[in-house]
Amino acid sequence: MLKKIVDHIGTGLAIGFIVTTACLWFFGAYEASGLVVMRNYTVWLAASALYGVVSLIYDSELPQPLAITVHFLSCAAVTFAASAGAGLFEIFSPWSYWFIYVLPTFVVIYIIIGVVSLIAGRVQAKMINEKIK
Repeated sequence: MLKKIVDHIGTGLAIGFIVTTACLWFFGAYEASGLVVMRNYTVWLAASALYGVVSLIYDSELPQPLAITVHFLSCAAVTFAASAGAGLFEIFSPWSYWFIYVLPTFVVIYIIIGVVSLIAGRVQAKMINEKIK
Protein backbone atom coordinates (compact mmCIF):
# COMPACT_ATOMS: atom_id res chain seq x y z
CA MET A 1 0.00 0.00 0.00
CA LEU A 2 2.83 2.40 0.83
CA LYS A 3 4.32 1.79 -2.62
CA LYS A 4 1.01 2.74 -4.23
CA ILE A 5 0.85 5.93 -2.16
CA VAL A 6 4.43 6.86 -3.12
CA ASP A 7 3.71 6.09 -6.80
CA HIS A 8 0.59 8.24 -6.77
CA ILE A 9 2.38 11.09 -4.99
CA GLY A 10 5.16 10.88 -7.59
CA THR A 11 2.65 11.06 -10.43
CA GLY A 12 0.88 13.98 -8.80
CA LEU A 13 4.16 15.82 -8.27
CA ALA A 14 5.34 15.16 -11.83
CA ILE A 15 2.15 16.49 -13.39
CA GLY A 16 1.85 19.27 -10.83
CA PHE A 17 5.32 20.65 -11.47
CA ILE A 18 4.57 21.21 -15.15
CA VAL A 19 1.10 22.64 -14.50
CA THR A 20 2.37 24.87 -11.67
CA THR A 21 5.10 26.34 -13.84
CA ALA A 22 2.64 27.05 -16.66
CA CYS A 23 0.13 28.61 -14.24
CA LEU A 24 2.76 30.83 -12.60
CA TRP A 25 3.60 32.21 -16.04
CA PHE A 26 -0.08 32.50 -17.00
CA PHE A 27 -1.08 34.38 -13.82
CA GLY A 28 2.01 36.59 -13.95
CA ALA A 29 3.50 35.34 -10.68
CA TYR A 30 6.97 35.47 -12.25
CA GLU A 31 6.91 39.22 -11.61
CA ALA A 32 6.21 38.79 -7.91
CA SER A 33 8.79 38.73 -5.16
CA GLY A 34 10.75 35.54 -4.50
CA LEU A 35 8.79 34.94 -1.28
CA VAL A 36 5.47 34.95 -3.12
CA VAL A 37 6.82 32.59 -5.76
CA MET A 38 8.19 30.24 -3.12
CA ARG A 39 4.86 30.27 -1.29
CA ASN A 40 3.10 29.40 -4.54
CA TYR A 41 5.52 26.61 -5.35
CA THR A 42 5.31 25.16 -1.85
CA VAL A 43 1.51 25.25 -1.72
CA TRP A 44 1.04 23.83 -5.21
CA LEU A 45 3.69 21.19 -4.64
CA ALA A 46 1.78 20.02 -1.56
CA ALA A 47 -1.46 20.16 -3.58
CA SER A 48 0.14 18.04 -6.30
CA ALA A 49 1.06 15.39 -3.74
CA LEU A 50 -2.53 15.45 -2.46
CA TYR A 51 -3.84 15.04 -6.01
CA GLY A 52 -1.70 11.92 -6.20
CA VAL A 53 -3.10 10.55 -2.95
CA VAL A 54 -6.66 11.36 -4.08
CA SER A 55 -5.96 9.34 -7.24
CA LEU A 56 -5.84 6.22 -5.07
CA ILE A 57 -9.63 6.26 -5.47
CA TYR A 58 -9.09 4.64 -8.88
CA ASP A 59 -7.57 1.61 -7.15
CA SER A 60 -10.78 1.07 -5.16
CA GLU A 61 -13.76 -1.10 -5.99
CA LEU A 62 -16.02 1.89 -6.60
CA PRO A 63 -17.85 2.01 -9.94
CA GLN A 64 -15.86 4.18 -12.36
CA PRO A 65 -18.46 6.99 -12.67
CA LEU A 66 -18.56 7.32 -8.88
CA ALA A 67 -14.75 7.16 -8.62
CA ILE A 68 -14.41 9.91 -11.26
CA THR A 69 -16.97 12.07 -9.44
CA VAL A 70 -15.27 11.63 -6.06
CA HIS A 71 -11.85 12.26 -7.65
CA PHE A 72 -13.04 15.41 -9.44
CA LEU A 73 -14.70 16.87 -6.33
CA SER A 74 -11.71 16.00 -4.13
CA CYS A 75 -9.28 17.57 -6.60
CA ALA A 76 -11.51 20.67 -6.82
CA ALA A 77 -11.45 20.92 -3.00
CA VAL A 78 -7.66 20.59 -2.96
CA THR A 79 -7.46 23.28 -5.66
CA PHE A 80 -9.73 25.57 -3.65
CA ALA A 81 -7.64 25.12 -0.49
CA ALA A 82 -4.38 25.53 -2.38
CA SER A 83 -5.69 28.69 -4.04
CA ALA A 84 -6.38 30.13 -0.59
CA GLY A 85 -2.96 29.03 0.69
CA ALA A 86 -1.21 30.49 -2.34
CA GLY A 87 -2.87 33.85 -1.78
CA LEU A 88 -5.12 33.88 -4.84
CA PHE A 89 -8.03 35.12 -2.73
CA GLU A 90 -5.94 38.21 -2.01
CA ILE A 91 -5.75 38.75 -5.78
CA PHE A 92 -9.29 37.63 -6.60
CA SER A 93 -11.36 39.74 -4.26
CA PRO A 94 -14.05 38.76 -3.50
CA TRP A 95 -13.15 35.08 -3.13
CA SER A 96 -16.12 34.14 -5.30
CA TYR A 97 -13.98 35.16 -8.29
CA TRP A 98 -12.32 31.77 -7.76
CA PHE A 99 -15.33 30.30 -9.56
CA ILE A 100 -14.80 32.67 -12.49
CA TYR A 101 -11.02 32.40 -12.90
CA VAL A 102 -9.58 29.35 -11.15
CA LEU A 103 -12.38 26.79 -11.46
CA PRO A 104 -12.57 26.98 -15.29
CA THR A 105 -8.78 26.65 -15.49
CA PHE A 106 -8.96 23.66 -13.15
CA VAL A 107 -11.67 22.00 -15.27
CA VAL A 108 -9.67 22.45 -18.50
CA ILE A 109 -6.50 21.05 -16.90
CA TYR A 110 -8.51 18.18 -15.36
CA ILE A 111 -9.96 17.26 -18.75
CA ILE A 112 -6.58 17.45 -20.50
CA ILE A 113 -4.91 15.25 -17.89
CA GLY A 114 -7.85 12.82 -18.01
CA VAL A 115 -7.69 12.50 -21.80
CA VAL A 116 -3.90 12.08 -21.81
CA SER A 117 -4.16 9.44 -19.05
CA LEU A 118 -6.88 7.61 -20.96
CA ILE A 119 -4.82 7.58 -24.17
CA ALA A 120 -1.68 6.47 -22.31
CA GLY A 121 -3.62 3.65 -20.64
CA ARG A 122 -4.99 2.44 -23.95
CA VAL A 123 -1.57 2.54 -25.58
CA GLN A 124 -0.11 0.59 -22.66
CA ALA A 125 -2.94 -1.97 -22.82
CA LYS A 126 -2.40 -2.38 -26.55
CA MET A 127 1.33 -2.97 -26.04
CA ILE A 128 0.64 -5.55 -23.33
CA ASN A 129 -1.92 -7.32 -25.51
CA GLU A 130 0.57 -7.44 -28.39
CA LYS A 131 3.22 -8.98 -26.11
CA ILE A 132 0.72 -11.58 -24.93
CA LYS A 133 -0.06 -12.57 -28.52
